[in-house]
Amino acid sequence: MANCVFPEDIMLCILTRLPVKSILRFKSVCKPWCKLIETPMFMKIHHQRFSNDPKNQAVIIYSLSGYHYHTMSLFKIESDEKKPTNLDHPYPEIFFRMDFIGCCNGLICMGCPPLGQGIVLWNPAMKLFNSVRLSKVDFGVPEMVSLGFGTIKVGFHFRVLWTKNDAIVNGNPYWVAKIDENENAKCQLGEVLVWFDVKKLAFKIVLLSGLNLGEGSEVPLVDWRGSLAALVCKKNNKIVESLDVWVFDDSEQIWRNNHTFGPIEVKVDRFLQCSKNWKILGECPNGKLFVFDPSTGRVKEIVIDEARKRSFEIYGYTESLAYIKGMEKVVGYEKCFLIDAGKTNAIL
Repeated sequence: MANCVFPEDIMLCILTRLPVKSILRFKSVCKPWCKLIETPMFMKIHHQRFSNDPKNQAVIIYSLSGYHYHTMSLFKIESDEKKPTNLDHPYPEIFFRMDFIGCCNGLICMGCPPLGQGIVLWNPAMKLFNSVRLSKVDFGVPEMVSLGFGTIKVGFHFRVLWTKNDAIVNGNPYWVAKIDENENAKCQLGEVLVWFDVKKLAFKIVLLSGLNLGEGSEVPLVDWRGSLAALVCKKNNKIVESLDVWVFDDSEQIWRNNHTFGPIEVKVDRFLQCSKNWKILGECPNGKLFVFDPSTGRVKEIVIDEARKRSFEIYGYTESLAYIKGMEKVVGYEKCFLIDAGKTNAIL
């Protein structure tokens, strides 16, 4: 074996198809492997291949199972399992609720509403996290702070309706907002979508054209095959008679009803998210989650023990090797305290 040498391109092709857990172990095989795995090129290729593989399509499910206890779990869309895998996460129990801001290149961002304290970046696959402090940022005296992956000044005034973005499509975050009529005459209809173009570093406006996405709305914004879309359903006694997928045409600046599905064989309280392989996830009136496959009409139940109704947030996720300097190891809550002979010792 000492004389057996693989060409570097073949080695790269093999290693970038392995899960993160295996790659982290293989860093110890030899110095060349360790050096290769830590390069940005390797991380980028690995994430792209995992993102494009239908077998790896997964979602992170956030829920509350008590007054302060946050539950984070990973569910693979194409698996036969009904129960997600619980994840060790770094979010403190002292906050009543955490906002799931979004996921980018395998890194998850969350924060504590309404003023954005307690921001955390987390890589679930590598079990690393980093806390972000905003003490040097001057927000004035806002009603709330809506979090994203950056801060920039804008030339018009708008008020977002939530403490987090409503959707991220092609890396661009979208917010349902209200804009001052004196600032922009074309926005006199009230609520609009404000989105941040990450390439041009500028905020832009999308008119809703009759779509009701305001406060109390049950119309989620999703990423539908790389385009911004809204899921609009017609229900009769919680039975979905039809589900319309309204897609925003960026070139013509209009909304189109591209697809209609249904009826759906389970009672539906609300729809939550759409996966990259176009499976739609929602919640039943009894608090159970489900996955609806539009191509077959089949519904699969997702079982999460002790989760509170209407506490769910779901985001698409693909594992990666991405990390930020200064990240620390996540320690699960069940490992944080040892009880021995009536004494409690904290392990930090």
